[in-house]
Amino acid sequence: MEKGTLILIVCVIFGLGLFMVSKLGCFIKESRKELSDERSNLQLLKKVEMSSKGRKKNAYMHVIPGTVMPETGQKQKFKLHIETPSVKDYILTVSIFIGCTLIGLIFQKLYFTDANIVTIYILGVLLTSILTDGYLCSLAGSFLSVVLFCFFLTEPRMSFQTYAVGYPVTFLIMLISSVLTGTLAAKLKEHARLSAQQAFCTQILFDTNRLLQQVKDRRDILCVTCKQLVRLLNCNIVAYIEENGELSGGSLFFHNDESGRQGELLTSEEQYVARWAYENRQNAGATTNHFSSARCLYFVIKSGDNVYGVIGIPLQKKKLDSYENSILISVLNECALTMENSHNAIEKEKNAVFAKNEQLRADLLRAISHDLRTPLCSISGNADMLLNNGSCLDEATKRQIYSDIYDDADWLIDVVENLLSITRLNDGRLKIKFTDQLLDEVIAESLRHISRKHEDYQIDVECEEFILVHMDVRLIIQVLVNLIDNAIKYTLPGSKICIRGIKKDGKAQISVADNGPGISDEVKSHIFEMFYTGNNTIADSHRSLGLGLALCRSIIEAHGGTLVLTDNIPRGCIFTFTLPLSEVILNE
Repeated sequence: MEKGTLILIVCVIFGLGLFMVSKLGCFIKESRKELSDERSNLQLLKKVEMSSKGRKKNAYMHVIPGTVMPETGQKQKFKLHIETPSVKDYILTVSIFIGCTLIGLIFQKLYFTDANIVTIYILGVLLTSILTDGYLCSLAGSFLSVVLFCFFLTEPRMSFQTYAVGYPVTFLIMLISSVLTGTLAAKLKEHARLSAQQAFCTQILFDTNRLLQQVKDRRDILCVTCKQLVRLLNCNIVAYIEENGELSGGSLFFHNDESGRQGELLTSEEQYVARWAYENRQNAGATTNHFSSARCLYFVIKSGDNVYGVIGIPLQKKKLDSYENSILISVLNECALTMENSHNAIEKEKNAVFAKNEQLRADLLRAISHDLRTPLCSISGNADMLLNNGSCLDEATKRQIYSDIYDDADWLIDVVENLLSITRLNDGRLKIKFTDQLLDEVIAESLRHISRKHEDYQIDVECEEFILVHMDVRLIIQVLVNLIDNAIKYTLPGSKICIRGIKKDGKAQISVADNGPGISDEVKSHIFEMFYTGNNTIADSHRSLGLGLALCRSIIEAHGGTLVLTDNIPRGCIFTFTLPLSEVILNE
């Protein structure tokens, strides 16, 4: 029986030893891996910071008052993470050493030496260091092992006296060994904890950088930043954003489900501190010299001279360590840099729109000043001739002068109509009144409004019967008049102009073709731009303002159609546009 008990005890000790060695091996392996990952992460972090500095050299750095940041390259001293043990840790520690004492009593019954019993207690110290949190339990276990060994396992029993001369030295060596073993195990656990914390914080920073690159709106940028800070700090975050030169109302970002406590962070006193930080461009609140009684520490999101918002972090119960502080500062700097980039992009877009509008205005003024002067001077000169020398002119000359005045006035009316129409379209003030119209009747009506010079041209109309189109007839007539007038203006007298209307692909397709000189390929890409006239000359010496085709495309697109330019083989060009067909409902 004693032999079986001995084998059982040896197996138990061997199993505990293997468990301890495996645990220590796992801790060492994990610590080395995490430290190696942390070195690579820190190198990547330095690259990110260097790239951020390259993008914006004057990025604003937030520094918490009263916090001293470690210098770069300075080796930091290791500090044990000491925390108050829980009741579970106390019970586990006492249970381990009660078990060690029972095993020691069994060893004495089996006449094992005291050295074997001492190793059992050292094993208990290691198990305590591994299975409990912090450092205090392993230290307490070291003293408890010596006390229990002295009290229960030395002669005389149940006392702290001993008959052996060498036992005090044994107790001292046992205490030193236990303390060193427990301290080393606690340090190893602390290294693993710090490595995990640093890896998590670095991952937070990388995730923040990646997510901020995907958003453009300032509210989305602030939302991403606050959610990442909630992950980092495990607490609620209150955020304020700048809008139109003022600080907006606060927004809360909750850790877990703590929405019932939102009033604590949005009181009038807390909002006053946030506004003060925004107006004075410096941090305020808890742990600072300004409003230190506040519940939150308020950080200003600032880049250069621009302030984009304020973020408040509750710090009355929890203090930030140096690494969390550095990651927090990096996240806020990345947020400020992203907001500044978004602000610069918006300003750049506004400037581009303003420059385009100014260019359009300058083109319009230049076109009007140069191109309207010719017909106006012609009208003025002809009218002066009729007033002063009308009695000396024959009827044929007078009729020609009247005709020239009419043509110039008609051209001016077309220009003004195009200007008014395209302005209303761009401003959204042009009311489109859709009705169902027969296409052939609309084409016939447009021919009655074209230039009187159409008599010198051959105009053919080919239109299928009973094509009912959903359109604003007044605007479509204007489109047809512009296209036909362009064909007349840019072709020689006697040219052929063909207007065709058909059904194709469920839509009405209208085309205006001519056999004139055509349009070159380099001009085609600009032909529908406002104020673009190209190098073509007009037969009546009037230069176009370049509004007709731009107006036509805007009207057709407002009808849900398209206007395209193609070549007319062998020569000339074809303008083709589409319109929606009307749905005919028959009531039986």
